[in-house]
Amino acid sequence: MYIESLSIATLEQAIHLREEVFPGVSNSSDSPSLVASLYRDKYAQWFSNSGITQLNYWVAIDEKSFQVIGLTGLYCKSEDEQEADWLGWFCVASQFRGKGIGKELLDFTIDLAQAKAKRYLRLYTWEHPSSSVARMLYLKRGFYQIGESPNKSGFKTIYLELQLDSIIHSA
Repeated sequence: MYIESLSIATLEQAIHLREEVFPGVSNSSDSPSLVASLYRDKYAQWFSNSGITQLNYWVAIDEKSFQVIGLTGLYCKSEDEQEADWLGWFCVASQFRGKGIGKELLDFTIDLAQAKAKRYLRLYTWEHPSSSVARMLYLKRGFYQIGESPNKSGFKTIYLELQLDSIIHSA
């Protein structure tokens, strides 16, 4: 596996993976984010409405099939952009889970946030059983819960944060 920036060549596969892992996402206000990250000028109004000031994605590519098998992103929100990056659309294709790809992608993303001299890496997830393995990975990597709120699905949205200056990567 190798990781590269999302590109026009990998966009369709990344969208497919995101929709496979997060069913119903095409109806969410975050839906255009992958495309918007590549076409910032065309999506200027979306950036303004969403309060997102920076947005980048990376894909994990299987070295044998050259297929997108993972996705990660970093974005900044205007209200906390000086101190935090947010993890965006973090996922691994179901047939590639349990092989360390999620850990490698998350460590890659943490390293990027640290290189930007951010104090925190934040994310939100939900308490749905389908998110339990990802939540365990986040907690294992040092994230801690900073809040929760109800959402339309009936499951709580859970907000997690990682203090970047306290990171020690494990082997």
